[in-house]
Amino acid sequence: MSSFLNKVAKMIGYQSMKDCVWHVLRRHHIQAILAMLSDSGKAPTTINTYLSALKGVALEAWTMKQLDTDSYQHIKHIGSFKGNRLPKGRALEESEIRALFFTCESDLSCRGLRDAAIIGILLGCGLRRSEIVALDFEHIVHKEQALKVRGKGNKERLAYMPKGTWLRLNKWVEEVRGEHNGSLFPRIRRHDDVTDHRMSDQAIYHILHTRRIESGLEKFAPHDLRRTFASAMLDNNEDIVTVKDAMGHSSIATTQKYDRRGDDRLKRASKRLNF
Repeated sequence: MSSFLNKVAKMIGYQSMKDCVWHVLRRHHIQAILAMLSDSGKAPTTINTYLSALKGVALEAWTMKQLDTDSYQHIKHIGSFKGNRLPKGRALEESEIRALFFTCESDLSCRGLRDAAIIGILLGCGLRRSEIVALDFEHIVHKEQALKVRGKGNKERLAYMPKGTWLRLNKWVEEVRGEHNGSLFPRIRRHDDVTDHRMSDQAIYHILHTRRIESGLEKFAPHDLRRTFASAMLDNNEDIVTVKDAMGHSSIATTQKYDRRGDDRLKRASKRLNF
């Protein structure tokens, strides 16, 4: 939200959101901002996120008695922006997944075992990058073969691991990391120097980028592994509520956006046409 508000502040002539006099904004100002965003080619979902940020600021200004009730109500009742775009990202093919694991397991250094376990959890549990770097050893629930994950909104959930993920994680712990407390996936320096320092979100991006190139695969984003998890769960006929809970979503609508099976279904239907 800080990023969105900083962009809005610059759009209307301020240096940053800290300089912007938010409480003077009225309904017509916000509608003009939404129109500018639309004209710049922003997707409806992105525009609605900007709108949510601005409504949140208006609520805070009204709570602090910096904005009168009528003005706040006018802003509050601005309708969401309509329309949609084709979903971003993709689900990985089984052959791509096998190639990633083969690349990691062919790497005889400590990084090979660590990266195989990380990719296994990203694919097998559908974790976000921020969730995986926040994991500690004590978050492993051995009895349940699960991980205790703290996601968005400070909400905790259990992420149950499939057999392959569980085996890769145990191999990393038993052969390299050990069972001491601290970050489950710490940084590894040159010459297999396993540190006690926690990795950053960007480090996960770098790992996947490196392994993708080594595997000779087409470009994919880290979040595509999360999309792969959701699509695989739905393809296994798991109900949407189960997938929502597994991914730590608050809304089924959010989970549906991760489903990449529709593209393949449409592609198969097109191939059956005979024109």
